Amino acid sequence: MRRRTLAVSIVAAAALVVVGKLSLASADADEEKPIVSAAARVSRDAAGHVEIAIAPGAQKVIGLTVETLRPVVQTIEVPAYGFVLDPLPLSKLSSDLLSAQAALDASDAQYRRAKQLYAEQKNVSLRDLQIAQTAYLTDKVRFQTLQQQLRDGWGAEIAQKDARARGELVSALISRREALARVTAPIGEQLDGSPRGADVYVLGHEQQPLTARAIHEAPTVDPRMQGQSFLLLISADMFPIRPGTAVSARLATSDKAKGVMVSRSAVVRYAGAEWVYREAKSDVFTRLEIFPAQLTGAGYFVTQGLRPGTRIVVTGAQTLLSEEMKSAIQPSD
Repeated sequence: MRRRTLAVSIVAAAALVVVGKLSLASADADEEKPIVSAAARVSRDAAGHVEIAIAPGAQKVIGLTVETLRPVVQTIEVPAYGFVLDPLPLSKLSSDLLSAQAALDASDAQYRRAKQLYAEQKNVSLRDLQIAQTAYLTDKVRFQTLQQQLRDGWGAEIAQKDARARGELVSALISRREALARVTAPIGEQLDGSPRGADVYVLGHEQQPLTARAIHEAPTVDPRMQGQSFLLLISADMFPIRPGTAVSARLATSDKAKGVMVSRSAVVRYAGAEWVYREAKSDVFTRLEIFPAQLTGAGYFVTQGLRPGTRIVVTGAQTLLSEEMKSAIQPSD
């Protein structure tokens, strides 16, 4: 009986040793294989572009859809960046101008009266005439100096407004019904004259672009950016816009270009760039960088690299990028 029990124990121990060796062999085999999703196979084409092969059934599971790009003629837009101006300096300058105008009108009338009386020799001395003339000239210089400050600081268009129109503008800015933003285009982006229009994107409200009501060339150069600067008047009826808030703008030029429009859902960001997945075959997709790409309200306007008739992924692009990233994961030791 003891011999039979010993024999069974030996057989069991041998079996455990065999199972252990098989498990270790299996583990070693697993360590040699990269972690790749069963839904996709990732490789590279002859040009080095990433290719993802994914079966039609798997495409349906992840909801992948494609669309054919169509030709588009788009107005060329130039990017610009800046901030919302504080209206208080403009308000003070406008108030000082009103006071200076009133003082000038009064001293002008006094000088004219003194000059007429002196000419008629009616109880006005030369000294009185000189005092009236000095007061008039002093008020005139002060008024002209304030006018020049207005032109230099806020542009000729605002400086040319009459007192009533300028007062209405200041009132709208102070009450924040409107906002005045200063934006600057990067060096090298030269516009011929003022832009034809501008879409403005306020920080924190980028999904609600605003349209500039008026565009004026800024009277001075931004010392930090050195590019062309513009003043944009925008309505603040959609959301409050506080002074100092960062904004970006798309300045419409008079030039047009041919290209394709890529929807935002088709674009993925990776390694600091924008990419799309082009349909190479019905079950193979290639990742391509889109550059240069102009972001518009309708999507990304692309003039190079993508042609009309190209089919790209518009739903599921982020999933394809995730599958691609999974293939690059290597197991740790």
